Amino acid sequence: MRRLALLLLPFLTLPALAEAGVCDGGIKPMQPGWVWTYRDTDKDGVEFYEMRRSLTTTGYTDTYTTPGKPPAPQSFRCEGGAQTNVTAPSVGGAEITRLTVTGVSFPAPADWKTGYTWNYLMNLEGRKSGFNAKATITFNYRILGREKVTVPAGTFDAWKVEMNGNVDARISVLPIRQKFSETQWIVPDIGIVRIQRENSGSELTSLKK
Repeated sequence: MRRLALLLLPFLTLPALAEAGVCDGGIKPMQPGWVWTYRDTDKDGVEFYEMRRSLTTTGYTDTYTTPGKPPAPQSFRCEGGAQTNVTAPSVGGAEITRLTVTGVSFPAPADWKTGYTWNYLMNLEGRKSGFNAKATITFNYRILGREKVTVPAGTFDAWKVEMNGNVDARISVLPIRQKFSETQWIVPDIGIVRIQRENSGSELTSLKK
């Protein structure tokens, strides 16, 4: 039960020393003191988790905390107003030894317009149970437009974004292929306030500033 759950639970990483301003101007606010609380709902029930943001020398790290589970950090690199996820995910439980990324996760503010599309690609290599593992995870995004959305934290004028992706992996001779999709509602200077998937979803319940 986590944003982009599927096979994409990040490994634990440590942020570098903070450097203010490196990510200023992007769609997400760079506010280390804020706490985002989300409600995640799926077939197993309801779960609440918190997200805190810390700055690094090249971007920022979002750390997700769920009661009874270890923290799950996800680090991003900032460049020219765009933000790119640089955290190696877990694919089928393999130990990831190499990650290369292409494209961006969140485009620069000037690109946020109805109909804009972008792609993000992760290529991974690793090991599982003594076998080599490789994977390519592809994300395809399209901005559908602006839309009012109401969540427990309030009503917002959000960008509605459609995301479709797929996993193409192989552990030894065993192939792993999976498609996934979701719709995101993203508010400038707040971030993601809602995610809807086929059988699950997340909503912002509160933002402590």
